Parts: sequence; structure tokens; C-alpha cells
Amino acid sequence: MASTFNSVTLSARIMRAQSASRGSDWCEAFAVSDAIVALSIGEVCGNGTTRFETMVAIRQAVRNAAYRGADPAETLVEANRCLRRFDAGMRATGTFALLNTERHTLTFASAGHLPPLMVSSHGSQFLEFPENGLPLGVDEDTVPPLQAVSVPPETLLVLYTDGVTEHGRDPVIGAVKLRNAAMSALRKSPLVTASVIERRMSLSESNDDDAAILTAWTPPAHVRRNVYGNEGTFFTFTPSDVRSATRLEMRLERELTDSNAVRRRRPTAKSAG
Repeated sequence: MASTFNSVTLSARIMRAQSASRGSDWCEAFAVSDAIVALSIGEVCGNGTTRFETMVAIRQAVRNAAYRGADPAETLVEANRCLRRFDAGMRATGTFALLNTERHTLTFASAGHLPPLMVSSHGSQFLEFPENGLPLGVDEDTVPPLQAVSVPPETLLVLYTDGVTEHGRDPVIGAVKLRNAAMSALRKSPLVTASVIERRMSLSESNDDDAAILTAWTPPAHVRRNVYGNEGTFFTFTPSDVRSATRLEMRLERELTDSNAVRRRRPTAKSAG
């Protein structure tokens, strides 16, 4: 599924584990102002039968805190309190970020979650910092550190769960594969970045764990700002979206390819002299 906010293209995939009737990973994006889009991703740990319900509760707590104007660290504090009230024995990890499309910054906090990946034509970097917050549910009073980075034009941000990098059982190799897949996605249409990563990493094959990918592609500096989502607009991605989103994005990719081919074949008009 792909959506656009202030010319930033959002794309996502959720691949449910084959053995699970309902997934416990989440990823979604929603506008919190005319200039800021929130990016939320995470997963509930373990094998409990209430993981799906726990995930829904945490996801909603993140939304509520963000709409009250909380920063990413404060938002995860609220999510942590929600989890401890809902099921004190459960654990979860998550990242919550605010992408400011006017200031070109990403402010985020992590609760024991894997670092976002930032990719551009100049290279790629996992946004790792010395301090990382504890997973949700571990400590009632924990406050994750708040991080901020500059996001240049034509940058691809990739948020993901461990089902992506641990798909092949080796998280180090998985991180390398994710970096390579993201670099490949950057060279294609921004509409299909999440699905390109999914296909390059074969994430739909024999999933032992849920896997989620959320991407945000920032446009070139000269692209005019267009608002397609007002405050309160949600771009939520669930496992049921996968088939329809795949068909849509493959069709869009074909249309873009055909359009480019037509432009290349179009004769150049000669000036009268």
C-alpha cells in the first residue's frame, strides 16, 4: 500500500507468520499536522494467545499520545504504561518517529527496537545511537532517549521489525540484505519501495515470524509541496492489505514504466528556422 503526504511517499508491507492466525507486528503512518507525519512500527514479543489484542492496545496508545502533541519519547512512555496496565507480563519493542516535511528532520525514539535505516544516493546508514530505550513493559519508569537527524531530499527511510532481518536466521546477514534491498528500492519508483524490499529479501516465503516494513521517501528539493493528508488522516497497513497492495503497486510500476517508454519514443519537435 502506498500513500503520499506533502510529497513524501509512504509504503508498507506486513507479512504474517505462516503459523499465526493474526499478526502481532504493526506499522502505520498518520498526519499530526500540516507539516508532520508520524511513523509508528513495533511488535509484541513472545507466543502468547493475546499478542494481537496487546498489539492493538499499544498501537492505539501511540496514536492517542501523538495526537495530544507528545514527542516520540513521551509517546513511548505512554505506550509503556498502557502495556503494563493491559498485560504486565508481556513485552514489546517499537519505534515512533515524527518526520517534519518542512524542516526536513526526523525525530524519533526507540523502545528496544531495531534502528531505522536511511538510504540515499550517497550511501546508507543505520541510525544507531549509544543509548537505546528498554523494551516496552520492562520498567514502569523508563524514558527512552530522543534522537533527531537531518533528512535530505531524495532519502529513503526504512523502519522494520526483526522478522525482516532475522528471516534467514542470521541478523547480521539480514541487515546487509536489507541495506542492499533498500538501495535497490531507491533506484525504483518510490511507490513500490516496501514491496521491492519484500521481494528482494524473499520475505513472503516460509515466514516463521511476523515481518513489517514501513518506508518514507522524501522528494527532490524542487518538487512542489502537495498535501494529500490532513491532520487525522491515517495510512494504516494490516496483513489483509498485502494482496490488494501488491496488485496495485505492480500495476503502478507497469504504468510508470510504460509512461517513461512513451516519453522516450516521442519525437522531438524541430524549431522553425
